[in-house]
Amino acid sequence: MRFTLPLCLAGLAALVAFMLTGAASARLAPDPGVSIRSLRSLVDHYRTVTWTYERAAHERRTPTSFSDRRSADREYLEWTIETWTRRSYHARSRALERIQRRLKVDLPHAPRLHGRLADRVSYSRAVTLRLRKLYPGHVTRAFASARGGNGRQTLRLWQARSAAAALAVSRHGLAHAEIPASLRENFMCIHRFEGAWRSRTGNGYYGGLQMDRSFQRMYGREFLARWGTADNWPVWAQLTAAVRAYRSGRGFTPWPNTARACRLL
Repeated sequence: MRFTLPLCLAGLAALVAFMLTGAASARLAPDPGVSIRSLRSLVDHYRTVTWTYERAAHERRTPTSFSDRRSADREYLEWTIETWTRRSYHARSRALERIQRRLKVDLPHAPRLHGRLADRVSYSRAVTLRLRKLYPGHVTRAFASARGGNGRQTLRLWQARSAAAALAVSRHGLAHAEIPASLRENFMCIHRFEGAWRSRTGNGYYGGLQMDRSFQRMYGREFLARWGTADNWPVWAQLTAAVRAYRSGRGFTPWPNTARACRLL
């Protein structure tokens, strides 16, 4: 009886180890119904998603030997899929944390790495649409309703789109985050006297800072080409154009009345 407790503990430890090993095996066990080409494609998908998020986070790309492209070993390919899936999960967390911190925006809370398929699809779609509203500033109905042939294909579709959206925001949508806080506050004060960000009253001035077309061509040519008049620009683009005018030497003079109301002239 002296060894009963240690034996029980040893048995319990063995049982736990067996369960964990079994769970890992169940996750990584090769599915004979999935072709080698499909497994390699999955590796490529999660590797690409990882690298895209790493670019969005301004991180160095995780190196790879591309040995999966030459392998026909199902177990190895399953293990590689799992490895890159985890890497993409953590790269996404770092990229989105950077965007949230710098743009002061709220993004949905991520589900667990291997959470329910429906939750992961819903999350990736919600993140994509939220980021797309930051840049390029609009989402079409066709884009928002896109689906794959099945649930897993839909997941991969939105995973790729969310990574691409994060990279686009990192490249372009963060531009206004470089505006000093005091200058941003000054233009927000002018905006409160000028009008709504979507304002188009027919008087020749557009947007939340009431820019005319010549002003838009001078300081927001790429935005004008992409979205049309300033009432269609996202807020960051309107602010960026205004700051360009300010830094060109014009200061706040393009808004003489409202700038005086804000005590800037």
